[in-house]
Amino acid sequence: MTRWSSQLYIKEGRSKDVPRDILRDAARTAELLISPDLPPVFTLRHIAHLTGVPYNFLREVVSRSSDPYRVFKLKKNSPNLVGRYRYICAPHPKLLKVQRWINREILESLQPHEASYAYTKGAGVLKAAEVHSGCRWMIKLDVTNFFESILEPRIYKIFRGLGYQPLVSLELARLCTRVRPYGNPVYRNKQDANLPGLPYMVAEIGHLPQGAATSPLLSNLAVYELDKELSSYSIEHELTYSRYADDMVFSSEAKFSRSAVLVMVHELYDIVRKHGLWPNRVKTKIVSPGARKVVLGLLVDGKKPRLTSEYKQEVRTHLHFLLREDIGVEKHLVKRGFDSRFGLRNFLLGKIAYAQHIEPKWAGEMRNMLHLVKW
Repeated sequence: MTRWSSQLYIKEGRSKDVPRDILRDAARTAELLISPDLPPVFTLRHIAHLTGVPYNFLREVVSRSSDPYRVFKLKKNSPNLVGRYRYICAPHPKLLKVQRWINREILESLQPHEASYAYTKGAGVLKAAEVHSGCRWMIKLDVTNFFESILEPRIYKIFRGLGYQPLVSLELARLCTRVRPYGNPVYRNKQDANLPGLPYMVAEIGHLPQGAATSPLLSNLAVYELDKELSSYSIEHELTYSRYADDMVFSSEAKFSRSAVLVMVHELYDIVRKHGLWPNRVKTKIVSPGARKVVLGLLVDGKKPRLTSEYKQEVRTHLHFLLREDIGVEKHLVKRGFDSRFGLRNFLLGKIAYAQHIEPKWAGEMRNMLHLVKW
């Protein structure tokens, strides 16, 4: 990230005989940004210059004249969601380049709410689970279609709130959102679909696509006020709150009745809905004292998060059969459906590397066993 200097900008502009009023207006526009670390962006053509992506391509994206995403579906790997899919929107390489620039130069310098643990440096699964260690009660909420529920106007407000001008904010928002062929909200007053001063139609409102490079960081910023209100509610009701993308967890060491917890759940639903999201009631879980408590795949029954027995058993089972002389690598590959030795080895290395952050001693034992496998 290069820090912008109005002095250098004006000096270079004068050397190129740029009119004085244009240079002055550009410097004043840059002063409106809330942080000197944010790059000034004056026009869509300026974005093209900063990113090295052709202006005509960007114009096509923000005018919604074509869909720059390749959409495909992936099976959800949760045992409770057999046969269910999530849709991934892979942006065109040129759009991906622009989105990575927006991430690097604008979004990565912004901080989400402290209760947000996904897509944030210094956070992650372990820290999200850690805050709930040793709890008595736990409430787990999930949001339906999390990314798709975060709409273009909210993304526009993020960029506008940073100090970017209205048109540039709209263009940045459209570079980060997508209009589906069906199902997107429609601007109510069609007579005003071409708003004064905006050269683009706004009849259809875009959403954050799952797969766009900017969606994770923007989702955190878009629900900042929700995180803030849920945190305040949690403090008032002796709860601890964390959010990892669309997974919300509330826990407490206090003694509650189940009826009191049910009241809290419905009040939490109301707060989530107020902020434009829809709770997935089917996936809501209330975990009472004495029951097994898992947050993001980690056990939090004790003082520190631990790996689940299922996680450990999966790794042990693979290693057991790989080390058996009567089975070994070849037979195990066929039995478990892996395409290659390389793929299976990387799979186990990834599992063990993840475990290293949670239970390093156990991870070390598994790594030693993996070294004994005759690949």
